[in-house]
This record gives sequence, structure tokens and C-alpha cells, in this order.
Amino acid sequence: MPTVVTEPLVLRAVEVCRSAVNYTLFPYSPILMTQQPDRLDRIEATLERVSQQLDNQVVVNAELRQSTTELRQSTAELTQSVNEIANSVNLLLQTVTIHQQNFEVLAVNMQQMQASILNLQTENSRILEILEGQG
Repeated sequence: MPTVVTEPLVLRAVEVCRSAVNYTLFPYSPILMTQQPDRLDRIEATLERVSQQLDNQVVVNAELRQSTTELRQSTAELTQSVNEIANSVNLLLQTVTIHQQNFEVLAVNMQQMQASILNLQTENSRILEILEGQG
């Protein structure tokens, strides 16, 4: 059973095709008059198929628009996540740099302390020798 077409553009196309068929056929020929309904049926069937394909294409286009919108939203969310991760990495890098600088300062301080301890040990040994020599 053929579907009922309600699209104004398609209905107008069917009407124009019917008019063209009626106008171009020899209206007084009984043979062509009997062939005309078959031809109109084929034209209507073709228009119906085209209309259905158009409807299907409209649905596909709508789905693609929706899919594109969802992809854009997902891309925006992922971009935001990547930016947040990049900021976190930068903060971690700054923290590591600060700790590295602190370790360098500690290493210098430890070397100074070792030098001071060595100087104190040397001075203590010298004082001890002096005291033992007097005793």
C-alpha cells in the first residue's frame, strides 16, 4: 500500500508530473490513454521512493548534526581536562624545582658543616697536644 505523501514540495512535484504527462501524451489516442495510468503509477512510485529517500536523508542529517554537537562537546570537555592536567604538571614541576633547589642548599650547608667540624677536630687535637705536653 503506498504511503501518503504530505510534503508540499513533493505533492506539487506529483501534480506537475501528472500535468506534464497529461499534456504531452496524445489525448485522443485510445492506446496512449490506457498506457497513461501505468506511467503515472510508475512516476508516482518513483516520486514516493524519492520522497522516502529524502525523508531518510533528513533523519540522517539530523543524527549527524546531533553527533557533531556531541563530538564538539566531548572535545571541549577533553580540552579542558588536558588543560587542567597540564596546569597540574606545571605545578608539580615547580614543586620539584623548589625541592631540588632546597636539596642543593642543604648539600652546600652540609659541606660547610663538615668543613667546620674538620676545623674544630683539628683545633681540638692541637689543643689536646698542647695540654698533654704541659702535663
